[in-house]
Amino acid sequence: MAREEHASTFVENILNILSNLPPGLRNPIVKNRLNEFLLFDNDEQKIIIRDIFASYSKINSDSLMNLIESWLNSLSEMRSDQINSIFYQYLIEISLNPSLLQEFNSDFINSMSKILISLPEKRRTKILYCFFESILNLPNPSFFTRLIPPGLLV
Repeated sequence: MAREEHASTFVENILNILSNLPPGLRNPIVKNRLNEFLLFDNDEQKIIIRDIFASYSKINSDSLMNLIESWLNSLSEMRSDQINSIFYQYLIEISLNPSLLQEFNSDFINSMSKILISLPEKRRTKILYCFFESILNLPNPSFFTRLIPPGLLV
């Protein structure tokens, strides 16, 4: 139980603090947190992912988009196997708990897509290839392929 509380506090603090930092401070912290995420065991990663999904709607929309932009930029600087591992953990958790997507609406998905599309081509391509590779490695890839906005498939 102590580990679950630690992971919950970890995620809650990260989201609240990082969402309002300027990019110059936020980006390196997000990158470090992504690297730390890879060091957690699967159970801890699941808890972190669930906490993120439980907390994201509590953050101001603009601040959340800034945080997602930093997350995507930081991911794009990582090795492809690390990106795939992170995406895979998120996608598996969503596959097992589809209710995590209930809070997602088309505006949120479109805002995320705009951030991804605005990334430099090399970064965007790397993120998309890793994302699609992770989807294709899932037991039920069609669950996710129908959620992908058409603009990202071009």
